[in-house]
Amino acid sequence: MKKSKKFKILPLLIILFVLLFGIGFIIQSQFKAPRKSGPKVLYSIPKTATVMAITGDLKYYDFIKDENAFKFALWVGGGIQGKDIQRGMVYEISQTMSAWQIASILLNKDYQGEPYDCDRGCPESNFNPGLLLGGDLAPTISQKYEWVKTYEDCVKSIGHDGGQLSSEQYAQKTGIRKCVSPDGREFTQGKEGWTKAVGG
Repeated sequence: MKKSKKFKILPLLIILFVLLFGIGFIIQSQFKAPRKSGPKVLYSIPKTATVMAITGDLKYYDFIKDENAFKFALWVGGGIQGKDIQRGMVYEISQTMSAWQIASILLNKDYQGEPYDCDRGCPESNFNPGLLLGGDLAPTISQKYEWVKTYEDCVKSIGHDGGQLSSEQYAQKTGIRKCVSPDGREFTQGKEGWTKAVGG
């Protein structure tokens, strides 16, 4: 009788162990780094940023796998002692860091950079270099406009990122039309190649 009871309990214990192990593995994976490789990025946190905005940013740009796991890492790292993320600071982080590592950096246990004052100008973006939605690096301006090879291409490239055409008065006076692409290259209509724009 005792032997058959042991045989009934043993499979239940094995199932319980496997379930607990599986749950622990799933929970632990939420703290792991989202990527195996990636550059270090400067992350600027405005003085008015909420924890919700910060965790949302980090999740949106693939620095953390799970917002709740990251909030837990913040709580363990600093919340217990009443320590909070320092706003108005620039931190160096990477998508190859775990939630624990990023939490430690943002809690000023290991931060890089200097405080910035928005009265003297805030960074245009929270991330430098810039990131695309999902966390991939945004192309540099020269990568973005590498397709510009001729004067005609240059004219098409002028827009949101800058660039300019020479004035009509200049064209009438000299008979030359010039275009400066957003990445600072100067093209002349009817001529091949480009030169570095003055001051560009």
